[in-house]
Amino acid sequence: MFMSFLINFEKLVGILNSISSKVSATLLFLMMILTFSDVTGRFLWRPVTGTYELTYLWLALIVFLSLGYTQQKKGHISVGVFIDKLSVRAQAVVDGITYIIILVLLVLMTWQTYSYANQVSSSVTGDLKLPVSIFVLVSAVGILFYALTVIVDFLKAIQKVVHPNES
Repeated sequence: MFMSFLINFEKLVGILNSISSKVSATLLFLMMILTFSDVTGRFLWRPVTGTYELTYLWLALIVFLSLGYTQQKKGHISVGVFIDKLSVRAQAVVDGITYIIILVLLVLMTWQTYSYANQVSSSVTGDLKLPVSIFVLVSAVGILFYALTVIVDFLKAIQKVVHPNES
């Protein structure tokens, strides 16, 4: 029962992270094209209006939308000098504690980012008049996907604590 829930939840979170990483990669590609066009335009005719705004807004989205995928692929930096010497069960306990701390911080970050989006709901960017709150909300969604991935990892750690030989 628990394992089937964990497998299905992990698949759902994996799909969400896959979509958000593809959006992030697409934004990075568009940012590259926009920057190239802006630099080239300075020499040929005129620069592209709004390049600076779109670059910093897209860069924030790229970072936040790729966090969950990076966690899923275990791409974040970790140092395990002492932890690697522990038993599988002890490593899972330390991982579980770490994931709880991370999860609390991510829930607070998601909540505060959502609150900030409500505060800046009437703010727009300077040149293009884009609503800032949409970008902040998408960033909150990226943090939420990261938190969901940490929940998956936490549940896997609990599974290792309960059944260390099955993993």
